Amino acid sequence: MNIDRVDDRVNISNQGIDRSQTVQGNESARSAGKDREIAAGTDSVALSSQANELNRLAHNIELSRANRLNQVRAEIQSGAYQVSADDLVQKLIDSNLK
Repeated sequence: MNIDRVDDRVNISNQGIDRSQTVQGNESARSAGKDREIAAGTDSVALSSQANELNRLAHNIELSRANRLNQVRAEIQSGAYQVSADDLVQKLIDSNLK
């Protein structure tokens, strides 16, 4: 992959992509493999127990974030959400130091 800066423009080229685009223009390459019949439903995916556990944990995190967001939203709408001025100032200072 090449990235070149010319004037205020950036040109990105990838030889593999450039070659594949020239092959796609060839009609015989497009029709290759279209005559084969593939039985539907032959593909399958099996996830490991670790992948299933990670999926479950990610789902729990998503639910937790959604619950916290709904809680803060309700507090803001009711006027019960309070932010410490000291905490706010410290967060502003910290963000400007980064």
